[in-house]
Amino acid sequence: MNILILDVYPKTTYRISKDQNGAYGTANNYCDGFVAQILKRIVKKSIDFPQLFVVQTCGELMNLGHEVDYSTELDLNKDYDLYILPSSIVCHETELEYVKLLKKNNKKIIVIGPFATSNFQPYLNAGAHVIKGEPEMFFHKFDKTVNDLNDLPAIIENFTIFPLDELNFPGWEIIFKKYTPQMKFIGRGAAITINSSRGCPYSCQYYCVYPLQQGRKLRLKSPKRVVEEMIYFKKNLNVSNFLFRDPVFSLDKNHTEAICKEIIKSKFKFKICVEVHLKNIDENLAKIMKESGINLMYVGIESGDEEVRDDANRTSESNFNQVTKVKFLEKLGIKVKAMYILGLPKDTSHTFKQTVKYAKKIKSSYAQFSVFTPYPGTPIYKEYKDKINVKYFENFTQWELVFDHPNFKTREVTDLLNYAYKEYYLNPKWIIKFILDRIKNIYEGINNRLFRFSR
Repeated sequence: MNILILDVYPKTTYRISKDQNGAYGTANNYCDGFVAQILKRIVKKSIDFPQLFVVQTCGELMNLGHEVDYSTELDLNKDYDLYILPSSIVCHETELEYVKLLKKNNKKIIVIGPFATSNFQPYLNAGAHVIKGEPEMFFHKFDKTVNDLNDLPAIIENFTIFPLDELNFPGWEIIFKKYTPQMKFIGRGAAITINSSRGCPYSCQYYCVYPLQQGRKLRLKSPKRVVEEMIYFKKNLNVSNFLFRDPVFSLDKNHTEAICKEIIKSKFKFKICVEVHLKNIDENLAKIMKESGINLMYVGIESGDEEVRDDANRTSESNFNQVTKVKFLEKLGIKVKAMYILGLPKDTSHTFKQTVKYAKKIKSSYAQFSVFTPYPGTPIYKEYKDKINVKYFENFTQWELVFDHPNFKTREVTDLLNYAYKEYYLNPKWIIKFILDRIKNIYEGINNRLFRFSR
């Protein structure tokens, strides 16, 4: 079959990532302040990659002999047997318009992804079929012909969930024909996403979208298979930069350590970004992670007020341990991006300003301040559904207040975000640290080039 992965986006001045936020997506429209506008431009130019389940689906279809194309634009002059459209919350209305257009032209459409899994009805109404669950599991044994497409049910579900090691490698070759994915905060050159596990059992599932498709049970990919995948794309696409998309890379410490040791054993040099939970990180594991090539960690701090965090049922370390561990990681040479949330249920203007002060104390290499958002499909959404004050799901960017909050107005949230980014990134101590880090990176780069030249 000839198949098109049609991955559509609205036109914006800021970066949209469908892969972030459990593949519901985020849109980095930080706010309207001077510092935020600069950050918005930097991020848009520095980070670009598709949803990992999309690339995995490409790999499964390729392996079965199907002809697969990937595009972010629709050309109706080209005809395909099947159109597969990845879903998200941040491009939802745009996606529906394309489904309607395809349906009008009598095309066969399947919509995939976590957002459509939990919010399938609008896509069905527009004329698409919807896969509920992990699409690569369905396509792993996709032996359908063109004639079989007419017999597909509107909702495709209850298919086999294969062990992660049994899946084929993601079809990054198809993406590279369109563009080169990048994550410049890890390193120069191409960067691709990968995972070593799926599922997350943490209590923040009340708010979090990750379990909606992956489930709460932790499923692991073997360390050997993880490293085989990395080496394959290093040899075939010259990729040295990898962004792990596990909900929490450090969830199983033994598994994490085994992966890092397998990378070290391979002798390949990679630059790696992971998202971790600080409660899983100790000094010994951190040193092994650094040796394996991990140079950037995302950590969720959420709020500097422990009462605000506890009320939101966030799984977190104490403030003392957060500060201690981030400082140790940074001293070790692992940059940390600390992520904070404005507008948690008990948050106030005062507690958020205390959070900004706390962020300056942590002084991580990067800080992100976003807005608490109740997502459709999560348990908490039922509590907030009648309080939603925006018309479109594309407003659920993670930088807009989309519901009536008892302690905040919309403009106040924007002002507080502007305050946070200005206070953090114009802090003289952070600026000095940034300059020293840049000098260190330049020095290390020169030394590495001289070393390679001398061999």
